[in-house]
This record gives sequence, C-alpha cells and structure tokens, in this order.
Amino acid sequence: MSFPTIIAAAPAVGSQPKLSDNTFRQLRDFIYSLTGIYFQDNKKYLLEGRLGKRLNHLGIDTFEEYFQHLRYGNRREQELGPLYDAITINETFFFRNEAQFEAFERTLVPELLANRKTNGQAKLRIWSAASSSGEEAYTVSMIYLEKLKGKFPLLDIEVIGTDINSSVLETARQGVYREYSVRNMPKTYLEKYFVREDNRFRVKEIVKQYARFEYLNLYDEPRMRQMRGFDIIFCCNVLIYFDTQSKIQVVSHLYDSLNHGGYLFIGYAESLHGISKAFTLVNFPKTIAYKKE
Repeated sequence: MSFPTIIAAAPAVGSQPKLSDNTFRQLRDFIYSLTGIYFQDNKKYLLEGRLGKRLNHLGIDTFEEYFQHLRYGNRREQELGPLYDAITINETFFFRNEAQFEAFERTLVPELLANRKTNGQAKLRIWSAASSSGEEAYTVSMIYLEKLKGKFPLLDIEVIGTDINSSVLETARQGVYREYSVRNMPKTYLEKYFVREDNRFRVKEIVKQYARFEYLNLYDEPRMRQMRGFDIIFCCNVLIYFDTQSKIQVVSHLYDSLNHGGYLFIGYAESLHGISKAFTLVNFPKTIAYKKE
C-alpha cells in the first residue's frame, strides 16, 4: 500500500505553525484509532495549541511533518507517550465528587462485605480509571484509613490507578501536590496524612501503601481484558472525550472488569443512556452509580 507524500511550506521565522483542516482530520483520525478520544471540528484550535509545543520541542516546522513523524518516523513509538500527554486534560483534586465517596464509605463497602459473608474478612479491589495525578486513588486510601479500617478491622483494600498520561502517573507515584489539589481537603485529613514541604504537600507512606499506579490506554482491548476482579470502579469525566462507539467499547470492558455486585461511578456530566443496558442504575444521595448484578 502506498501513502501520499504531504509537502508544506515552512512557516515564516517567528510565526506559529498553523494546522490545516486536512491535517487536523488526519491527526484526529490517527489519535482516535489509538485512544478512542475524538476531537470535534470545533476543537481544532485545542489540538493546534497542544501539539504546537511538541513541534517546537522536536524542531519540526509544520503539522504535516509532525504527522509524518508520527506515522512513519524512526522514533514514532517514542513520540506516542508525549502525544498522549499533550492531548489529555488532567483536572482533578482530592475529595472531588464527594457524594460518590460518601456512597462508597457508607453503603457500598458495608454491602459488599455483607454479601461476601466472611465476617468482615475480605479484600476489596478498587480501580481509579483515568486516575490522572492520583488524587482520587489516594482519597479512597485515606477514607479507608480514617473511616473504614476501624469499623471493619479485617478489611483490606487495593487501589489501582491507571492513566494514559505518563507524566501525571509519575506525579501520582511521587505523591507531592500543590495547594490547589488539597483545597477541598478536610483539615483533619491534611494534618494527619500529609507532610508539608514549603508550599507543597507530600502524601505519607501509610496512604501510599494501598495505592499503585500503572499506564493503561482504556482503548487497548487486550490490556483491558486483563483488568478483572474489581469491586468498585471510578471512571469519572472520561467518557465525555469519546464518541458513541468508543464509549460502548470502553464501558463494555469496564463491565467485564467488575465482579458481580460491583459498582461503576462515572462523572456527573456523563451518562450510560444509549451506551449500555447491562448495568442497574442505583440512586444515592446527590449521586448515582451503575451496578453489575
């Protein structure tokens, strides 16, 4: 199979490269094929702005040349990680979606333990999908330490955070955050589970021991098939970046990843309407969850 050669004139010195409509569509389709993330036509400016920094870093003059580099360059595999980092948004903070955490603590954990009929001796596996820089995963760990461990002394948990962005995963593993991330943190948690280092806050090892972080592309079917045996999945504010077909694929894998009786949380602006009928919708105060019966 042959591929067309794209030739474009280099921009004038000092000017920013422009993303043509044709190259935008090529880049968009390429990104979609790898990640399921879809950039609508009105989001061309976002792709132009985010990838423009990669062009500067690589010393590439045009988006056409960058696309050729992604498709056929000698180091194209090494560029996929920075590409994913550039196109993903990582807006998160501790105790975001507080109603979900309250449902987790007050209802889901007691129910899951009761259904196992093990007198409280159990290990719950919790997946923070698209975990970004780790705040969600560590919030779960802190709730376990503060609210659940004393009530269920035989309960153990394992929290796995995954993301396609390698940079934020490294931040999660380090567990060091700025004031923005802890702005909604209850004061007791901040004093008990963090060490302040100048204007930053380091998560203590007692919290970090329950969470680990891995690279994962939610659109990678073989890898997703390996994600099994979870009791609760948090996958918030992710589906909004997928088109319908990608949502169906990802949600189907999330369903398979759950144990029977397990729960899926998604973002408040998201819905599984028209995406999946496999789950049972369960209402909680100020939030909802999807249960695998």
